[in-house]
Amino acid sequence: MKKEKSKRRRRRTRSRGRRSTGHKLSRHAVTQKRSKLKNLPTSIRTARVRGLNAISRVRRGDSKTFSHAARLEGTSVTTARRLLPAAFLHLGPGKRIRVKASDPYSARVEIVTDLGPLEVSARGSRERELAGRHRAAVFHVLRGHQPASILKEFRGKKVGGHKLASDIDRISAIAHGGGLDQLDSLYVSPETRG
Repeated sequence: MKKEKSKRRRRRTRSRGRRSTGHKLSRHAVTQKRSKLKNLPTSIRTARVRGLNAISRVRRGDSKTFSHAARLEGTSVTTARRLLPAAFLHLGPGKRIRVKASDPYSARVEIVTDLGPLEVSARGSRERELAGRHRAAVFHVLRGHQPASILKEFRGKKVGGHKLASDIDRISAIAHGGGLDQLDSLYVSPETRG
């Protein structure tokens, strides 16, 4: 009897001291995280979008270093590292700061769906990259630079829970109706959201 109690007590104390490293955030915690982003000042949200643009430049290969990409986007390395720490890999003091292959940050993006342009929240760098590739493909097809067959790659794909448009006839109808005229950039500017 005494042995059983001591075993239970040891198990309880052991489990209290442990931290769960692979634990996913609860739905409530994720909602709180998103609402905090909405409450940030416009200047910080703008700096965050610039940082995401700079990270995207490095991943595409447009800039060799992050500091160069940050200068081109009008932000600093320090600001981007402070606002988006999970996107960077720092190998030590005096070493080059590297951009990771993916990151968990959500961002508001404009995508083209069968119903027209739509503002959604892309969750993570993979969805942001998919939205950017789709947007580029749509504009290349509409301008006649690429065949419509390149849109097959996006059939059934979703960004922010919404299916991307892959039917060229539907996309052409949206474009002729003036629905794609106001699409300037992938990321939604904080100034336009209010």
